[in-house]
Amino acid sequence: MRREDNFSDVCWHADTCALAGAAAFFAGIPDAAIVVNGPMWCYFYAMRHLEDSQPLLSKRMVCTQLDNEAIVFGTEEYLRDTLAPYVENPPALLCIESNCSASLIGDDAAGIAREMGIACPVVVFDSGGLTGGFAEGYEKAAAAVMDVLSPPQEKVAWQRVNLLGLTPGYYNGANDQRELVRLLTLAGYQVNACPGGGTKAAELSHLSKAALNIVVHEELGRSLAKRLERDYHIPYIAPRLPYGVAGTRAWLEALGKALPAKKLDAALAECDRERDRLFLFINDFKMVWGELWFEQAVVAAPPSTAFGLAAALRGEWADMDRLTVVVQQPISGPVAPDMGDLVDVVCPAEDARQTGQVLDGLTSGLLLGSSSENQLLRRSGKKDVQFFSVANPVEEHIRLTELPFMGLRGAGYMQECLWNDAVRQMVREGRKENL
Repeated sequence: MRREDNFSDVCWHADTCALAGAAAFFAGIPDAAIVVNGPMWCYFYAMRHLEDSQPLLSKRMVCTQLDNEAIVFGTEEYLRDTLAPYVENPPALLCIESNCSASLIGDDAAGIAREMGIACPVVVFDSGGLTGGFAEGYEKAAAAVMDVLSPPQEKVAWQRVNLLGLTPGYYNGANDQRELVRLLTLAGYQVNACPGGGTKAAELSHLSKAALNIVVHEELGRSLAKRLERDYHIPYIAPRLPYGVAGTRAWLEALGKALPAKKLDAALAECDRERDRLFLFINDFKMVWGELWFEQAVVAAPPSTAFGLAAALRGEWADMDRLTVVVQQPISGPVAPDMGDLVDVVCPAEDARQTGQVLDGLTSGLLLGSSSENQLLRRSGKKDVQFFSVANPVEEHIRLTELPFMGLRGAGYMQECLWNDAVRQMVREGRKENL
């Protein structure tokens, strides 16, 4: 758990609280209703990170709107008023999460829901910034849902896989998920379930049908993978995220070693064709504009995203003198597993001072990050830094397409954006030398 004296820095500049992470997992269950037992501030803080990917979420995510009186006398009246519509129209799954102050009161929300006669599974637990950040809340929500649904042991289907650690709360997460499912289908796998990533409540009861669990965002999905391995003997893998063509090929090869697939060779051949296609296009472009080179580059994102993007950026997409990774959430285990010499500096974003020093030193080059880092640069008057949004919050860009960052489609899109932005900057500066 991060230090409390860093809580305000974390909330405003990098990570979000556990309530937002838990809401993100529940939001990824499309037939679930979500009740935030807390004040409107906490509710809107969570919605801020979810509405961009799910603009109609407010229809099934509501708030008890606690005020000062509730903090003194209890939340039961507020809960009853908010839960009343679900008595006659229960959802497939009802999720009630309490913020920090409501957690201290200790009202029996589950008992209140039962006493009201709400006829559906009810998940109740405490969350909030004092219990951790986004990843902690997400993991806690996943565990609570498993406790309530209690999936039975079922016969394993050997080409079925689960995708764990997915969320609409990560920037462009839904588009990345579609690309991963496309790649898995191309290789001959069947996606059994995606907890927190679009699988309905009833289908979550069939998690044990899968022969393999694939952890996408490790900081979100590893604890659920360990639980499924312990309770249902389903093995899991957590390879580096498939950014870039080489990264996508390595991801597919890791899957093939863990669970052979009949069409894996076809998927790998598609990787090779895309590699050759991109090489021809980009090589022609280099003849005019030179190599894509940055004096400095910074990648600021959640751990799995940050390290995956950093590997693709330096290993495949561009050359640079210095690469720094700013990790937007606390991580356990090795700080930068299997990164070798790809990353020069790793900085935890909750260390606001070190993050500020990294951005102060970025006088020119590339920033892949969120609006938080970009605004710090702009306030200091730095205009020679090429910026591309890869993490929430995002204020400068609007996304209206389904183009992913991951996979083969993402490899082309990311390089297209990096090259076009770099050339536009060169044209503005009136030069045509090597980048």
